[in-house]
Amino acid sequence: MLPVDSRFKINRRAFISYCMLSLCGLLFPGRTGFGSKRNLNQQITDEQLSNRITSIPPLFCTAYITPDAPGQEGQESLVAKYPLALVPQDHRMHFRKWRDRVKRIHPEIVLLGYQIVIEETTVPGPGHDELRKIVNSWATYPNGFVPTVGPLSKRRRIFDPRTEEWQEGFLTACQATLASYPYEGLFLDQCTIFRKSHPSRQEKVKMEVALQKALVELRKEFPNKLFVGNCRDNWQGLNGEMVEGRKASPEELRRISGHILPKLDLFASRLMHDNDIATVKRDMTFAHANHAFYGASVDYQHVLWFDIFDEVVDKNKRY
Repeated sequence: MLPVDSRFKINRRAFISYCMLSLCGLLFPGRTGFGSKRNLNQQITDEQLSNRITSIPPLFCTAYITPDAPGQEGQESLVAKYPLALVPQDHRMHFRKWRDRVKRIHPEIVLLGYQIVIEETTVPGPGHDELRKIVNSWATYPNGFVPTVGPLSKRRRIFDPRTEEWQEGFLTACQATLASYPYEGLFLDQCTIFRKSHPSRQEKVKMEVALQKALVELRKEFPNKLFVGNCRDNWQGLNGEMVEGRKASPEELRRISGHILPKLDLFASRLMHDNDIATVKRDMTFAHANHAFYGASVDYQHVLWFDIFDEVVDKNKRY
């Protein structure tokens, strides 16, 4: 996220919350407002789903598997061992059948569909198809420079969430993904404002306000779905955030005003090798001590299961 100097370290999140409503009318005249704070700090309305999240073992896997790719096939039983999985939104028949097989093995598994938020993508899927229709909403510097992110071989432009085109396109994208399969919710990847989105801090703050508005609108549209952001910003309207590939303080995983119940923070360890038990034990202890679901992998195309996870499952009698 944005680098913050010492003057902003304490008050930045509070500032975003306070300025969100005041800037809404300036940024989006004539459009629907945020709604009241009462509406944001509510329990998810699907009581059965909420109970499932609060009663299952705090484990998850990231399973961005292409079912017919060599070396990725036949992992359904491993994915189904988990109570929660992040899966591709691709709705081609072999992906649908793969998800169906996982759910036949474990009918109560919670599946979150993958959805990019703030950058262009070539990843297949109905939601991403909608994002690709957004063509005039790129973050642009005053001199006309269009910043990009990602490796040099695959640079991706960044959306400017202040535009009406992006606001409507993002919501339509999430609607399309959720309509394509009975997901319990979405994993919102790159749910952030990149440091390079604009050279002006004031403009980046306005982008944050705009992204926050879109997330609240998404929550209002789908009050009984689970939304987890790959971010460190504690956006209002989400159930939680993913801490991925970085060390986290307990503060980052602590619930703040604005997260919807049930709380669903995720802590992901990227391992150097598939028998790095020391890292798994250390990071899982940290994650569970801070009330986060834990997952570990070398890459996101191959799912791992460790004996220590069986102990976590055994501690939960209702699973």
